Amino acid sequence: MKDSNIYLKNILDKANEAVKYCEGMSEKDFLDDGKTQSAVIMKLIVIGEEAKKLPEEIKSAIDLPWKMIAGFRNMAVHEYFDIDLSQIWNTIQMDIPDLISKIEHYLK
Repeated sequence: MKDSNIYLKNILDKANEAVKYCEGMSEKDFLDDGKTQSAVIMKLIVIGEEAKKLPEEIKSAIDLPWKMIAGFRNMAVHEYFDIDLSQIWNTIQMDIPDLISKIEHYLK
């Protein structure tokens, strides 16, 4: 079995990349930039995919909405054209920094 910390580190890497892609952007910039939207959504899909591989005991130890994280991945892959881009923006601005901080704390 793969070391679960590898999944957490992958999640952390992708989360940091998604945040970095949006640095210095306003929501309007983001909503007008299809390339950044696609890149960020791809990172969120990978985060959801990796989250599904985490054992329950790790998910229990890190207070994050794991079901929603994995659920986003499914929705993004199967209903790509229904994605609410303003919600993606809010996720990057508010939820992802929280995810980064909680996973970093857990890994220390």
